[in-house]
Parts: sequence; C-alpha cells; structure tokens
Amino acid sequence: MPTGHKDPGTIASEIKMMRTEHAGAFLVVEGVTDMRFWRPRRCEECELVDGEGKHNVIGGIRRLDGERIDGVLGIVDDDCDSLMDVDFGTPNVVGTDGHDLECLLCRSSAFEKVLAEYGDESKIGRFERDAGTDVRGALLERALVFGRLRFAALRDGLDIDSSAIRVPRFVDVETCAVDEQGLLHAVVKDGSTCDEEVVERCIGQLPVADPWRVVRGHDMARILRIGLGRVLGNVGAGVGQEHISSILRSGFTPADLQATTLWTDMRAWEAGNHPFRILQD
Repeated sequence: MPTGHKDPGTIASEIKMMRTEHAGAFLVVEGVTDMRFWRPRRCEECELVDGEGKHNVIGGIRRLDGERIDGVLGIVDDDCDSLMDVDFGTPNVVGTDGHDLECLLCRSSAFEKVLAEYGDESKIGRFERDAGTDVRGALLERALVFGRLRFAALRDGLDIDSSAIRVPRFVDVETCAVDEQGLLHAVVKDGSTCDEEVVERCIGQLPVADPWRVVRGHDMARILRIGLGRVLGNVGAGVGQEHISSILRSGFTPADLQATTLWTDMRAWEAGNHPFRILQD
C-alpha cells in the first residue's frame, strides 16, 4: 500500500532524473524503516530510493524495465506472496526470506541482543520452562495467531475488520498469552456474512507453511516489547516499540545478512547486472 505522495510513475521519473548524475546502482525499498536498515549496508556506489509502498516499488521498476533503464533493484516484503505463487513480473525485484524485513530481524542474532539488553534472566528462564521452548519460538507461536488470521483473510477474501487486529489489545501483559476468541470476535463485522465459524474454518484449512512466511514481523516485535514489560523483563514505558525495533535493526550483523536467501538473491542480481553493485563487500 502506498504510504505517501508517490506512485509508480513518479518512482520511475525520479530514478531517470537521478540517472543523469549517478552512474551506479539504485536500490528501491518500501519505506522509511527499510531506508534506515539498508543505508549502512549498501555500498557507496548505490543510491537508496524510498518507494513509499510495495506497489510503487514493483510498478516503478517494471516501468523502468520497459524503458531499458539498467541497474535498478527493488526489495519488497514477501507478505505471503510466495505462499500464493505471486509473480512480481520483473527479475529486478526480490522479496524477503520471511513475511517481511522484521521477520529477518527477529530470526537473527539481533533478537538475542535485545533479550540480553532488556530481559531479566530469571524471568526468561521461567517463561521458557512454562512455554516448553525458547523465547523466540514461543513468541513466534503467539504471533502466528495473528499471522494465520491475516493470511486466511487474504487468501479467501474474508470480509473482516482488519483494523481490529491490534496486537496489544489481545496479548496478556502478565503471560503474553493471546486471546484468540476475543480476536476472532473483534474482526467479525456487524452484518457481514463472514461469522466467527467461517473465519475459524478458513484458518483451519490453510496449507502447512513456514511460520516465518506467515507471521508478520511487526506483530512479533510488538509481542516482544509487551513481554519485556513484565514477563521477560522490567522495561518501563520510556522504552517504546520504535526503540526496540531500532535495536533489532542495529544488532543485525553482516553474518546475519549473509545467512539469508535475500543476500544470495542480491548477489545473484549483482552478478547478472555487472558492473552495478548494491551490497558492501
């Protein structure tokens, strides 16, 4: 979804104008947080462009393809596209390994760094014993409740109130448990033919899939912040969600990036689009 005033045409025009003064590669990303993530990881010869939305990134690059403007790569969140066999329609756009960029962060060593900085060791130990798994696995399971609902709504075109899917409203601050029935009740619209039973059935009929492709990373990061307040730590209100997200971004190492399929895809793009470079050596 576009987040600002740009559209695919303005993205294409912006890059063509910049091309008159810049001979290197362009990396087009979805938004401001992506810009913050990629700025310290791209090489000096690569210019970053804020596409202000996934649709703009893909549409803008497809226009540039049609005009044979080389050296432009787009990175977009997968958003369950791989689970629904969605084709971007261009070899110059690659998707994230998991559902989105924040999934990459939560899956990396940056997650442990947040726990080490803000977690309480005894609380974490007690939580993991009760959950029967580590913190990452337990929070992934909780975020999957929201992710599967979103995926079912997307896959089956469910007429639900997506704006009601607000993570803090349904996560218990004392236990990090998710109120699944409360969530289902909240998303069913008055007068809609899509009732709770229909929603539950559609969720139950979802194909088996990699949970990291279903879970929305922002949901998992929100649950992490909620947990650090009491269940996993003693973090006060002064440490907000954006601060936790910032620590996740800064804690993501070169080794973390090199372990991703995204990195492999970007290197493959560079190899096929010499001499344009995106990544640092």
